[in-house]
Amino acid sequence: MDENKVRLQHYVPRVYLKNFSNSKGNRNYIWVFDKKTDNIFQTNVKDIAFEEEFYDKIEEDQVTEKSLREIENKFDKAIKTLIDKKDMAGLSDDDFENLLDFIVVQMLRTKESRIEFEQAAQQFLDKYDKELSDKLRKEVHETLEKDSLRKMHKQLIGEKEIFKDIIRKMKWILIINKSIFPFWTSDNPVVKYNSINHFPCGNLGLTSLGIEIHFPINPKLKLLICDPISFQLEPNRKVTKDYRHIIRERDLQVRNSTRFIFSKDRNFDFAKTMLKENPILGDLNRKRVIVN
Repeated sequence: MDENKVRLQHYVPRVYLKNFSNSKGNRNYIWVFDKKTDNIFQTNVKDIAFEEEFYDKIEEDQVTEKSLREIENKFDKAIKTLIDKKDMAGLSDDDFENLLDFIVVQMLRTKESRIEFEQAAQQFLDKYDKELSDKLRKEVHETLEKDSLRKMHKQLIGEKEIFKDIIRKMKWILIINKSIFPFWTSDNPVVKYNSINHFPCGNLGLTSLGIEIHFPINPKLKLLICDPISFQLEPNRKVTKDYRHIIRERDLQVRNSTRFIFSKDRNFDFAKTMLKENPILGDLNRKRVIVN
């Protein structure tokens, strides 16, 4: 096997998770809460949030994996600058583009994204099975095969420029956490939220009025990327000491994660309470998508 090929492929990269970790020598260890098992454990960042041949098979050229690695390396430089300066104005144009590239790809690349693909296809089949032609029914069934889902997911990641063009023009706000409670992240860290109900339409589209994208950077920093109309009067940099703000951010990570919550410390009492009150959050097969 080519030594440059990767079998275990991360859908949340180590270069990001290390910002929430504790260093021991040249290793980075992170605390993990497993929603499925209700367990807490510590692990090396290289040993979590990956799956075998998640994007590219060993026998393939691994173009996606190589592209992701390049994006991660550029992000590492940009995020170090942002953590150091704590101000978006301190980023060069290249740093901003590299940060944007990473956030968009991270939004698309996770296991949660693939599960949503699968659920949408399955619901479409369940809803319209009797109305489909034999040819179309066969095509939808093929879409649900593991390898087809993998290829469709790779294709989505390849369409990142469409999403970048939208997110680049949104309002970017850096949140500085001055409370004693750290931000958490998860195996699906780029979270979309909207407080405005657009019924009967969805409200999580990137151009929806009121849309918010939450991206924790480390325990003390977070990016809020949002609708430029609804948030036009908000400053580009905010400091918070309000623990309720941190709890809200943790809530978003717990609800939108697939399985794992990550933190610099081992206190996951809030997550455990959420799971006790709403056990469905720990069900890996819970419904994410509703096809109308």
